[in-house]
Amino acid sequence: MNYYIREIQTNEGVQKTAGIKARDDVERILSSDGFREIIVETDLEKRKKVNSILGIYYHYETMCKWNNALKKLKKNDYLIMQFPVINHTIFLNHTIRGLQKRGVKVVLLIHDLETIRSSLRKETSSKQKIRLNLEEKSILKGCNYIIAHNFRMVDYLNKTLGIDKDKLISLEIFDYLIPGFDENFDGEKINKESPIIVAGTLRLHKAKYVYDLPENINFNLYGVGYEGKEKQNIKYYGAFMPDELPFAMKGSFGLVWDGESANTCSGIFGEYLKINNPHKTSLYLASGIPVVIWKKAALAEFVRKNNCGIVVDSIEDINQMKDLINENDYLEMKRNVMKISKQLRSGYYLLNAVKKIMKCEEN
Repeated sequence: MNYYIREIQTNEGVQKTAGIKARDDVERILSSDGFREIIVETDLEKRKKVNSILGIYYHYETMCKWNNALKKLKKNDYLIMQFPVINHTIFLNHTIRGLQKRGVKVVLLIHDLETIRSSLRKETSSKQKIRLNLEEKSILKGCNYIIAHNFRMVDYLNKTLGIDKDKLISLEIFDYLIPGFDENFDGEKINKESPIIVAGTLRLHKAKYVYDLPENINFNLYGVGYEGKEKQNIKYYGAFMPDELPFAMKGSFGLVWDGESANTCSGIFGEYLKINNPHKTSLYLASGIPVVIWKKAALAEFVRKNNCGIVVDSIEDINQMKDLINENDYLEMKRNVMKISKQLRSGYYLLNAVKKIMKCEEN
């Protein structure tokens, strides 16, 4: 049998799903493909309130919850875990080893890796290194397969962390489900002469580049935490629920950028863009919107290969690049985007990665 983990956070007797859009979509895609759900409950707020000694106890208690939830799994079963887990414990590697002793195939689907971001920082404390080794590295090395974001992340995991390349699978890009897309999509809102779309978290500490946007380019902003003022070239539309945002956005290209500057993707977030798959790329493409992405980003190759957007060194270069594209070029780009949109909205990339894993086992 095939299973996936669904994590539930329980606070004061009230259950809340610990999901965000990317995680929720994974669960829906796997469920539609016949995978069975296994629920793991936790109370993270309770653990935050205790001292370090009791904290170890709660790590142990969490491991026991994992073991209890997974006790029915048997030889040749597949288990997909989204990583990092919400219900984390420094003892999770023990649970994974126990599953493997019973012949269960454990697959990690990576959403984020603090280990990578930590390697980009100038300083990492000894305490943090120990925690990362227990909560990330040991688990990555202990599982049967890892679905990584892309080939650059595969390369990093293999060469930097020493993980066997045979168990690394590239996702290529995250899927993005949009309920009601075919009935509500309005392609007229996407046209070459409209502003550049910036969607996602707009808080200064996370998206500093948003407050450094060039004045000769028009932008439409969508997301939480915008702290700037509207200017002649910048219009802020507010925040939307994930399933509503695709129908709210209007513009020419969706911007995939990160870091401190509009000139280049700098800082830790910028460097991370060279390795990870920003979920906003999937948002734009699934919504039928071509993208403009940093030339050195990991997903830039995907954009080039599929002709679904443009790549630039700097945000300052966007107008120049747009001028090089005529209306027919843009319409061809939109057609390519719609092909990818259909795949993203059907769970194609995740299911394809899972098929590759199954094929590896057959061989």
